[in-house]
Amino acid sequence: MMDSIRLQADDARRLKNDTAFQQFVQDVRDVQISIFTNTTAQEIEQREEAHAIMRALNQIEMQLDAAIAAERMLDRK
Repeated sequence: MMDSIRLQADDARRLKNDTAFQQFVQDVRDVQISIFTNTTAQEIEQREEAHAIMRALNQIEMQLDAAIAAERMLDRK
């Protein structure tokens, strides 16, 4: 179990530090923000989808942070 926590934390750190991954995430974020700002009032479905994608990106980042935090907690024990 401890090994899997450490492996996940290593993977999470690697992704968070990978500039290509971060750029792809930011590119997706920018497109979704553009959808928010450039849709008309009637284009509800497009905005809802953009919102769902933004939430998914946030969830991915939270999962990465959680994996790193789990290792920190393991080290403190």
